[in-house]
Amino acid sequence: MGAIRTIPRTVVNGYLRALRLPLSAAERVARQQDNDTWAPAITFERLEAKIEGAAGFLLRDEDLLLAAQMREEKLAKLQEASTLKAAADVERDNAHDKQRARQAKVSEQRAQTRRAAAQRKDAIKADAEQKKRSAESDAATKERGVQAQKAAQETVIDRRERASKAEALRAESEALDLTDEALAAREKVDLIDETIEGNKEARKTG
Repeated sequence: MGAIRTIPRTVVNGYLRALRLPLSAAERVARQQDNDTWAPAITFERLEAKIEGAAGFLLRDEDLLLAAQMREEKLAKLQEASTLKAAADVERDNAHDKQRARQAKVSEQRAQTRRAAAQRKDAIKADAEQKKRSAESDAATKERGVQAQKAAQETVIDRRERASKAEALRAESEALDLTDEALAAREKVDLIDETIEGNKEARKTG
């Protein structure tokens, strides 16, 4: 009985191997020989499970039924692993997106900080330059005031000096006039004295 069932089972297995030949060639070309999760391989293994299950049911072959069940369990585990991997990929992609978003936000914050610092620096520089110009303007105004005051003082001094010189000249002129008058008076006195003396002499001799 076991030998009778072995023959159909061998035929089924041979048929499946024959069906798999194109897939094996495709696996070699795509370098997917050891990849159980490759989509064509999963599709073919699902077909194998159906054929083994159908043949096992018709032939009442428990080995074929068991092989079909094992393939189904394998496919279920592969499907679960694929689902978990897909979920992990999605989660990883989401994490990457969040990381990129955080990095972009941090980069923008850094850029804003740099711009704000540059603006503060420019403002401080502009304020310093404005204060410098204001100080220079105040200093120039004060310098002009000092120069104007100095010029006014020099003008007053010049006027006073000219007035003093004029007064001195007038005093000197007046002194010269008095000297001339004194000399003229002295000459008159001398002339009178000489006249008197002459008259005296004339009387003596007369």
